[in-house]
Amino acid sequence: MNTSTKLTVVLLLVVVSITSLKAQDGLLQQKNWLAANSSSDLLKASYTSNTSWEEKQAMVSEEWQPTPAPAPHIDKYYPRRGTDNFINVYVGLNNYLEDDKIPSSNSLYSLDPINSWYLGLNLDNVTHVLGPLYLDWGFGFSWQEYGYQNTRTRIDKGDNSITFYEEMDISGRKSKMTVSYLNVHMVPTFSFGRYRSFRVGFGMFAGYRIYSQVKYKYDDVDGNKQKDKYKDNYYINQFRYGFRGTIGWDFFDLFFNYEITELFEDDVTAPRLNPISFGVIF
Repeated sequence: MNTSTKLTVVLLLVVVSITSLKAQDGLLQQKNWLAANSSSDLLKASYTSNTSWEEKQAMVSEEWQPTPAPAPHIDKYYPRRGTDNFINVYVGLNNYLEDDKIPSSNSLYSLDPINSWYLGLNLDNVTHVLGPLYLDWGFGFSWQEYGYQNTRTRIDKGDNSITFYEEMDISGRKSKMTVSYLNVHMVPTFSFGRYRSFRVGFGMFAGYRIYSQVKYKYDDVDGNKQKDKYKDNYYINQFRYGFRGTIGWDFFDLFFNYEITELFEDDVTAPRLNPISFGVIF
């Protein structure tokens, strides 16, 4: 017998041995399953004491399946390596600061916090950098309302100015400004453990204004309900940027935005207001 023939025979013996071992392992699992379930009413009705082992094995082969190995744990937001991506909804409130303080309630542009909503939809990503350090980054859309506490507040856009005044001969019901942005953010985040652990992040965000309008609801001098909408840029900054902070635990996350850029353009006469937003991430 030459060398090539001997090698072929050896390979065939190895294949047969592996196949036999696998068959024996499967047979052992079937025997264990049959032993655990042999007292069931179904099997008792299926065969008698005269039934051979081969017949019993054939009866259960269609129902029996090997037990699959348990799936590895998958962390929803903070992977051990690589990047996870998901869609988040941001819900919160808006306000702004004037000289690092919230404007006085006597100011015509002071806001009603309950009627000043922040709503965002983001495609967010989390990339593992090193150890407990992750990078939270993404982009999305935000819709922000600034509801004025004085419902008779009106905005006048001059040649190079924004003026707030009060409409005296009406009964106001609602006065607000709405601004929409496209946004991006990058927030380095420390996760002290895995998903069900405390995490905190601090970084930057930027936005591009795509829409703005003011809306007034009121009763006129005759008591008739009226509603006015005016679409305009109102000298609102086209671009914005600022700081973003996040804090979370388990499935619960909070966000806070502070805009370094002011609401209105620098070269117009207008109140100098730095918007802030805070809320919950779903």
